[in-house]
Amino acid sequence: MSETEEVQSAWGRIVHWLTVNAPGSAQTLCGPATDEDIAGLSEALGFEVPNVLEALLRMNNGNTAKDSTRSLPNGRVVPVRHLDAAIFPYGKILLGCTDIAKEYAKWRRTEEKNGLDGYWSASWVPVIQDFEGQYYGYAVDASGTSGFPALEYGEGSVPAEASPSLAALLDSFADALESGSWGGWPARVERGSLRWGEE
Repeated sequence: MSETEEVQSAWGRIVHWLTVNAPGSAQTLCGPATDEDIAGLSEALGFEVPNVLEALLRMNNGNTAKDSTRSLPNGRVVPVRHLDAAIFPYGKILLGCTDIAKEYAKWRRTEEKNGLDGYWSASWVPVIQDFEGQYYGYAVDASGTSGFPALEYGEGSVPAEASPSLAALLDSFADALESGSWGGWPARVERGSLRWGEE
């Protein structure tokens, strides 16, 4: 099985589990990324979208379909994340092409602005991020030197390898859903929606 097929299989397990067990959370899945979406992301990154990431995005272009917006008193409109979007352990979501491009630009800008060489390499592409959109998540290393390992990042830390591939990371999440626990962090369903952590 190729790397892209492994990603499709792993993600298919997650989608199947959500559809059967947590339909409210399954409704957060966006449709597949279009050719234009992928081309726009490639342009934003400055290189071709890794085939493993493209395979994932071609299945679901993020999982923010239930998100909304709110107008602030100053007239600014801000996005409001729907709680059902937190489908990964510790309240993380799948980023779509637009959000990946935005987060990638943010991390690269932080490195360049602060002269933090090695803080966020040009080949690191964010894929999964915490619900609040802060500092925690997973990225794919698109350097291609040894496949496309998945990196974990957190506030104040340089991304480090968390899994040998995106498929392996997604498989670990699928295993957690099927077993009901991610390293002791429980998964449960409340009124048709997935919730991670203690009640």
